[in-house]
Amino acid sequence: MNQFVAHEGIYMLSHSVGLPLVGAEQAATRAFWQPWQRGDATIWNHWLTEVAAFREQLALLMNTDMANICPQSSLSSAVSKIVYSLPVREGRSVILLSEEDFPSIAFALQKTASLGYQLKFIPADTDTSDLDQWDQQMTADVGLVLVTHVQSNNGRQLPVQQITDLARQKGILSLVDVAQSVGIIPIDLQQWQADFVVGSSVKWIGGGPGAAFLWVDPEIIDQCEPDNVGWFSHEDPFQFDIHHFCYSPDALRFWGGTPSVYPYAVAANSLDQINAVGVDKIRANNILLSEMLIYAIPTSALISPYLEDQRGGTVIVNFGQSQQQIIRRLNACQVHFDSRAKGIRLSPHGCNSVEQIKKVISCF
Repeated sequence: MNQFVAHEGIYMLSHSVGLPLVGAEQAATRAFWQPWQRGDATIWNHWLTEVAAFREQLALLMNTDMANICPQSSLSSAVSKIVYSLPVREGRSVILLSEEDFPSIAFALQKTASLGYQLKFIPADTDTSDLDQWDQQMTADVGLVLVTHVQSNNGRQLPVQQITDLARQKGILSLVDVAQSVGIIPIDLQQWQADFVVGSSVKWIGGGPGAAFLWVDPEIIDQCEPDNVGWFSHEDPFQFDIHHFCYSPDALRFWGGTPSVYPYAVAANSLDQINAVGVDKIRANNILLSEMLIYAIPTSALISPYLEDQRGGTVIVNFGQSQQQIIRRLNACQVHFDSRAKGIRLSPHGCNSVEQIKKVISCF
């Protein structure tokens, strides 16, 4: 399953920055540099074809239509565009989120105070996998709820379909962050009841930074009027009538001005390979390697959930007083990982072998 570039050491950082896949540099050269070097009048046709390939592969990965996907530069930007595109509904001025969500998105949401929104945080010690907790927090004044599919600090996978279904029953719009799950956990947007989804390619997809995206439920797209627009938000970007702007009928209304191309060329290559293998197989391999780690440590050292359907792709461990000693051992064995407040984060992926995981375990 190892379709990743050769790397020195044991790479366990796919939750942060995934390794590039084989052929990434060559694909970028073919898709980006060669059309540019030819320098003919059809250059944008070539480049837009590559961005379309990114959308097509992403749609295949998440079981949706590419018309519902819009490229974005980052999740924070995507979230801001989404919220500012919607009217503030009377009596629905609260945005609900968790203290375990990624801070960058919370920072973007804080700026919506200028629209009249207030933020309500679910405390970090709340079991956000418990649907009753969401039911209690989704009060009548909540207009939008942020749901992080996999939380990065604790490795917890949330029951998105149940939460978004509950939100819809209560008349609350839902926004799902899949940055820590896309490419490692199967996602079926046809099954979810989400209104919006945001994600990126930099982690498990191995597509590098800059190739983020947003997804919009086609049932709600006509209600969205982004104010951060440009010629690629237009229904016909090459119309060039300065007196006439008309939103694209699909998710591309969120695109904006002249887009980047290179990040999407890289990410499209990665997505193509992931789809060829199948995310089900990728997840099965992740579970196999993760369980090797989990079974090798005391129960008290495991921070991320034990059960696979409640856990993302990352195993988070904390050995208490022995933590620093184990960190030194991991570094000595050239294990590439990171640490956060709750513990060491280790993310087994296709770039790892059983032998490598055994070497990691020897450091415990």
